[in-house]
Amino acid sequence: MRRRAIHPLVGLMILLGTLGIVYTLFAHPTVLFRQLLFVALFLAAIYLFYRFVYQRRTDKDRLSYLKAVRQSKKLHPRSGRKQAKPAKLKRPLKKRTAIPHLTVIEGKKGKKKNRASF
Repeated sequence: MRRRAIHPLVGLMILLGTLGIVYTLFAHPTVLFRQLLFVALFLAAIYLFYRFVYQRRTDKDRLSYLKAVRQSKKLHPRSGRKQAKPAKLKRPLKKRTAIPHLTVIEGKKGKKKNRASF
């Protein structure tokens, strides 16, 4: 079975929207211009709110986070990235010896604890 690309109701909404815009463009172009201007002003207001109010708030949070990271690195200097070690003489690597085969020691797996004795 093949699925339709667009649901019929969505296609109908797009068609009616385009017809409405075309009709308004020819019948009342000033109304269309005012509506587009209103939408542009509304989007600009949202952008300015994001830019000047919301972003400053997140910048303050980020700055306080970075300050906490710096303090943490001062307290625990080795907890962050590895510090560069001074150059040392290279020693030949020791050859690894064969790892002995490990064995599992069976314990008291089947025996349940008597909780009444505690």
